Amino acid sequence: MLKVLLGTSGVVGRNHETLPLITKADPDGKRRKRAPRIWPAALIGILYYLVFYRLLPFLCDALRHHSHSAAIGTVRWSPCTYPDSLPNTECGSIVVPKDYFNLSAGTAGIALGKLKADPGQRLGTVLFNPGGPGGKSKPFIVKHGNHIQAEIGSSYDIIGFDPRGVGDTLPVVRCFDDQFTYAEFKRNTVLERSYDFASNQSHAEIRELLITQEREADALLKAQFSRCSKKMGDDLKYMGTTTVVRDMDLITRTLEGEEALINYYGVSYGSILGQYLVNMVPDRVGRVGIDAIADATLWAGKPPYQWYSQWLSQSEKAYDIFLTECYKAGPQACALVKDTDQAPANIDARLEAFHDSLYYSPVAVPDALQPGILTAGRSRMYVTVALEMPGLWPQVAQQFHEAISGNATSLLNGIQWWNNLIYTDLERSAITCNDLKPFAPPSIEEVVDGYLDVYYNVSRSVFGVVTSEPDAGCQYWPVTPPERFEGPWNHTLKTPMLIITSAADPVTPAGKRVDEIMGSSSRLLVHDSPGHGGFALPSLCLSNYTRAYFEEGILPPEGTICPLEDPLFPAPAHAHTHVSSENETRLQRMRSWRLILERYRRGLDV
Repeated sequence: MLKVLLGTSGVVGRNHETLPLITKADPDGKRRKRAPRIWPAALIGILYYLVFYRLLPFLCDALRHHSHSAAIGTVRWSPCTYPDSLPNTECGSIVVPKDYFNLSAGTAGIALGKLKADPGQRLGTVLFNPGGPGGKSKPFIVKHGNHIQAEIGSSYDIIGFDPRGVGDTLPVVRCFDDQFTYAEFKRNTVLERSYDFASNQSHAEIRELLITQEREADALLKAQFSRCSKKMGDDLKYMGTTTVVRDMDLITRTLEGEEALINYYGVSYGSILGQYLVNMVPDRVGRVGIDAIADATLWAGKPPYQWYSQWLSQSEKAYDIFLTECYKAGPQACALVKDTDQAPANIDARLEAFHDSLYYSPVAVPDALQPGILTAGRSRMYVTVALEMPGLWPQVAQQFHEAISGNATSLLNGIQWWNNLIYTDLERSAITCNDLKPFAPPSIEEVVDGYLDVYYNVSRSVFGVVTSEPDAGCQYWPVTPPERFEGPWNHTLKTPMLIITSAADPVTPAGKRVDEIMGSSSRLLVHDSPGHGGFALPSLCLSNYTRAYFEEGILPPEGTICPLEDPLFPAPAHAHTHVSSENETRLQRMRSWRLILERYRRGLDV
């Protein structure tokens, strides 16, 4: 084994053949001089370095990979080791082929977490994905699966599986390491702080600024993917959504039997995975529910810089709701309101002027948890991401109010909290870029002009979402996957898919479009609310329909719209006096779990 790991014994010998360590007679009888005694110590030092800094990590990694060296379909369960694991949970893994069409490529180990169903009511298994791509599903289900169980019922084992390249699944995407993390690579670059400009500049001035910043972004993207290629090699090509669907099929067949149908619930990117699932293996699916809907036809068919006109088509609507509800709530419930305000537009103008001021004079924030500066790009991006989570709008309004008043500590802390959610490595890119149809590298000017078209004609959020949803740079992706599904996207299903959406989703507004594509094989359920997905805000109506679908196969009536049940800016003494204590408990659970889910879809384990 050591010979294999270190190479042949002659490798080290060749490195030192001119520096003999002992006196030895040559064939002519002459004797060589003894080498300085520093060399034995140096050799010991070299061996110490090789063993502890090269060989030992390699052996540890080999031991981890040994767990999936068994036969394909092998499943191992054991008690979960998370200190906050829920009761009735198990952790494990399943061995799958790296390449379903070339078994000689080896195997992968898909990490699993299971929350068990009520034994007397068990209907089967539901697979779950929290989004991303890059979200860790195994720890989410083991620690927080009771929240999902509350929405779909307790009649199913809920299986969280870490998709290819993610979490505890092996091989995992590790283009960076603990010595130099992805966060350190991005820190204080345009990939982290977003794009800086002032809205009161001319179009030509803004374009020139953005071209300079996009050149920086392009170089960083090229560098990160080059590093990823050197660190990961061919393992990168096995991490696309198409292959994940194959894994889901194998997981279900293994756990439930060859004829068992695949039941699935997914959010955000999980809606993309759901569309792949029902169209790749339409005869294999049972009950499938997706929330926060992105359009798979766009995802697989166009480069990311061309996505945003659709992605952000409801972003300004969500922002208008934020401004209007803040204004209506008044200064007691929304700190951004002034007594002199005449309309929501006054709040908008104040925020826009604040963003612009940061371009001309960034603010030093020495008392933040990570001391730094508040810039225009960071400030605008925070508005963009806040629109996804309306349950935090009162808090976000307070943070901006304090910053405008001269204390930006809380605001920068909030921005940094969000930045820390944006993935630990390039696991998102590994999935996004493997899914994309190859495209010709665009010019810097073409990318910037595309962004500006969206900025002026669709949404001011475009530059924030480019940063917060990092999908750019796939023109530099170094591998080609063995399989890439590109449609069709409208297969007929025996059981229609449940599509859940909010009425003003700022980043994934494609619920109606996907429902139209699927025709009679889907049913749309709308929550009359803003936010990233129908469950961005709690809804008993939404929860009841979702549970009826999974437990009994009952679809909501055509055209169902669930009313908003929580105020967006609740008064300080607000209480839900119109609901029972049991339902209030359900609402409270829904308020907390979506924020937890947002962290997991960004690749964190909390």
